[in-house]
Amino acid sequence: MQTQTAYTHSLVRTEQASSFLELASTDSGCAAFLGDESTVDPSIAPNIVQAKIALRQSSLKVAALVNDPTRTEVVKHEAAQQLAERTVAQLSESKKAIESRADYLFGEGVAQAEREFEPRASHASLESEIRGWIREQASKTDGLSKIRAAMLEDKDVAAVIFHSPAFLVGINKDTRSKMLFEVTQRWLPDAYKQMTGSIALRDLAPKYDRVINSVRASFYNPAIAAQAARRVEI
Repeated sequence: MQTQTAYTHSLVRTEQASSFLELASTDSGCAAFLGDESTVDPSIAPNIVQAKIALRQSSLKVAALVNDPTRTEVVKHEAAQQLAERTVAQLSESKKAIESRADYLFGEGVAQAEREFEPRASHASLESEIRGWIREQASKTDGLSKIRAAMLEDKDVAAVIFHSPAFLVGINKDTRSKMLFEVTQRWLPDAYKQMTGSIALRDLAPKYDRVINSVRASFYNPAIAAQAARRVEI
């Protein structure tokens, strides 16, 4: 005889929903879903912590609703829907803060690098010669390695790489983009930290969309929760 699976954490009777809520009710699960605040820009840490608290507490409440003897199945799902809406609101707010901070950090890092590496009228002749040397080396088999070595040893070479369009130095756009990060890391570590911090936050933000989708799919069954609208008030 086939036995029915007991879902102790979830009102939605699926393995996926039960597994999500079981993980979301733990600190380690929330960290896996929403990131570790100790590894990102400190100013955004409170937003991550708030999201994790909201997810964990709501998941625990949904699990508690499963065995609540005072509520009918419809009322349980109605309550879980309210929890989902509050949780999604906090997750969306935290995601917005993460994206905003990512944009700010990247903009600040780039602006600092642009100020430091901007063309200088007093060095125009030298920079023209450097640009010609880079073009010459770029056409050779081992030229890129020599260019990289030079830009990490000489800030003037780094500046020319940074502010010159790819076609003027004979380097393709993808290679030059990598070089921009390399020269920033070498000569402007603070700007590089801002830029890499921005990238880490941009990678984190999509996780919040996935968690929001999981909350909506796992906390409650919309069809059952909708039946609450048919309640007769006395």
